[in-house]
Amino acid sequence: MDAKSLDSEPLVSVAVPVFNGQATVGDAVRSLLAQTYRNLEIVVVDDGSTDGTWEVLESFGSSIRAIRQANAGIAAARNAGLAVAEGELIALMDSDDLCEPERIAAQVRFLEERPEVVLCCSDFGAFNASGPVSRSFGATYYHRCSAAEGGVGARYPNRGQLDITSCLPSPPESAVVVPTHFGGVYEELALGNFVHPPTVMFRRSLLAEAGYFEPDVKIMCEWDWLVRVAQTGAIGFIDRPLLSYRLSSSQISFGEEAALDSVRVAQRICERDPALRERRPEGFRKLFGGLYAEAADSAAEHHPVQSLSLLATSVLRYRTVTHQTLRTLLKVVAPAPLLELLRSLMDATPPIV
Repeated sequence: MDAKSLDSEPLVSVAVPVFNGQATVGDAVRSLLAQTYRNLEIVVVDDGSTDGTWEVLESFGSSIRAIRQANAGIAAARNAGLAVAEGELIALMDSDDLCEPERIAAQVRFLEERPEVVLCCSDFGAFNASGPVSRSFGATYYHRCSAAEGGVGARYPNRGQLDITSCLPSPPESAVVVPTHFGGVYEELALGNFVHPPTVMFRRSLLAEAGYFEPDVKIMCEWDWLVRVAQTGAIGFIDRPLLSYRLSSSQISFGEEAALDSVRVAQRICERDPALRERRPEGFRKLFGGLYAEAADSAAEHHPVQSLSLLATSVLRYRTVTHQTLRTLLKVVAPAPLLELLRSLMDATPPIV
């Protein structure tokens, strides 16, 4: 950043929960230690890991603040990190992701320039075991940020720019200015998340207004929390990938439980503010129809009766019928050998280009 003394920069705490992350948490921590922003506190919460995670954390010594607790889930682990964080600003990160060197510095600058913004996030890239997947993955990961939905800019009412030249590890000769979006997005977020939690930074004072993560929301606690955050003030977005997101089939954001948890969170959002449905009836019809359809599809092969019940809710109550509806029905009624045959045929079919 600019030639400031360390004392003149606000302390930023980065809270990182980890469960059985022996293979990845070291790289995540090293990406934080490599930040161009130096006034940093790294808080890592080991949520009852049964592998060598704790030993990896101990190897960093006093460079990080490591906390160990009995396994209690992602919300409780995030809360434990937030409870001890001392920074004026707090950033979130996951234990299997990697930060770009300028991430913290750029987000601090954005919050300094936009005092009305209570929380900011950014675009992110993606990688897997084979290497990079996408430099910019936000529009792929979040359907509501896709080009068909108007892109991320359609979710925010205001646009701006941010000069991040001095935030970079080797500032170039010409200025690096990136687009930003910001403003009130409460109703937009209630209709589906588009803020990637591991890219978030917020003002510590926000916790007094929005509260902490709800431990009884097992998987989609971030969406629940972000909607509460959006009720308190403006949210900002830096249109530059400041984090690399690790793709893995074992991630908790996939699967039947995550789909059901999304339905429960959507219900909670509407219960907290019943007027939301009155203001955006069509939006919530599509939201619930899609969420019940996703849950039905996730449950189809292992819980066919539950799947049919969820699918009936999607079709009859929320009038949602898509290609996914037919696919889910096929999963429920077709015998397992036929499904395996269809999968093998699809895998063997070359893509149309």
